[in-house]
Amino acid sequence: MNRDERPAADSVAALASEIQGVLGDDLVGLYVYGSSVSGGFDPGVSDIDLVAVTSPEVEALDLAGLDQMQRHFVGRYPEWEDRLEIVYIGRATLESFRTSPGSLAVISPGEPFHVRDERVADWLQNWYLVRETGICVGGADAAAIVPPIAWAEFVAATVRYADEVRNRKRLGACGGVLAYTILTMCRALRTVRTQTHGSKQEAAAWTRERMPEWAWLIDAALACRLSRGTVDFEDEGSRAAAETFIALLADDILGRIAHRP
Repeated sequence: MNRDERPAADSVAALASEIQGVLGDDLVGLYVYGSSVSGGFDPGVSDIDLVAVTSPEVEALDLAGLDQMQRHFVGRYPEWEDRLEIVYIGRATLESFRTSPGSLAVISPGEPFHVRDERVADWLQNWYLVRETGICVGGADAAAIVPPIAWAEFVAATVRYADEVRNRKRLGACGGVLAYTILTMCRALRTVRTQTHGSKQEAAAWTRERMPEWAWLIDAALACRLSRGTVDFEDEGSRAAAETFIALLADDILGRIAHRP
């Protein structure tokens, strides 16, 4: 682990201790995944990604206590303001995630801590990454908790994500949303075309090489990400180009156009 990743590791350890303190015996397993463990972590920008698996369903947890703990954590470590991505899920819901009607409790950049009543099957990519790349920071090993997920399922979920993005209405004027979507779609394209998963930075470089006419836009998305939105897509033309590029990537992922070598 290099010196830039050490503060993230220290913060994960502190946050894990806080979560364990609130959940106590209700915590089955706690896992860190994402860029802080698999590469592509940008100090001051990247999130802490955690999944907490609990014995009861999330509605039975001390949600107010978890919310207060997370607020206090950010108060002590303000560099993590709006940079926590923590998912709480009941063990029974996770073990049957493909068909389960259960819920999740989530805190994520741009949204407060709340219970999400949505299909947990739509989080398949997260469950795959937790099982295959995550690090256990408390409780049972992920392989004992998360059901096996085939690589083909992960790729199929990536294609479904691209289709969902393609069918969205206008993404809006927020440069941060556009930058995130551009980089995520670059990663989706690389995943489908190379059958490998990597960081947003790796995917941006890979796509930039194959689509040099869009290099300026990919660079703008990277700059926006690294600035946490302070360097934005400054004009309507750039935003329109971003939406055109996102649609182009989606069509490529969905096989509607000949993919590039």
